[in-house]
Amino acid sequence: MDKGDQEEKHKLDVTPISLIFDPMEQMRELLFGATHRETGKELARLEQKLETFQKDFAAQVEALDARLLQIAREAEKSQAESLMTIGNALSELGERLKAMSEKRDV
Repeated sequence: MDKGDQEEKHKLDVTPISLIFDPMEQMRELLFGATHRETGKELARLEQKLETFQKDFAAQVEALDARLLQIAREAEKSQAESLMTIGNALSELGERLKAMSEKRDV
């Protein structure tokens, strides 16, 4: 038996004074008490599920953010490498054109 069940059992064992002396409260308890308690329990379960969902969602967003940062870094690195390759190719092309021009002038 977990702590919540023990507390609920303790709550049920202790009858509020208003129930003892107020017939309307007694009637309300008879008609709606169990439903009210069950609704409270279900609400607590839903709140727990929501909290778990929020934590899972936050973890997934954090993982996605980390992956996006990694992809951005890889793209920057790839872009820098491509620019270096293009720069080197242009330098080589310039040198070849210069050599061809010098051969032609000779």
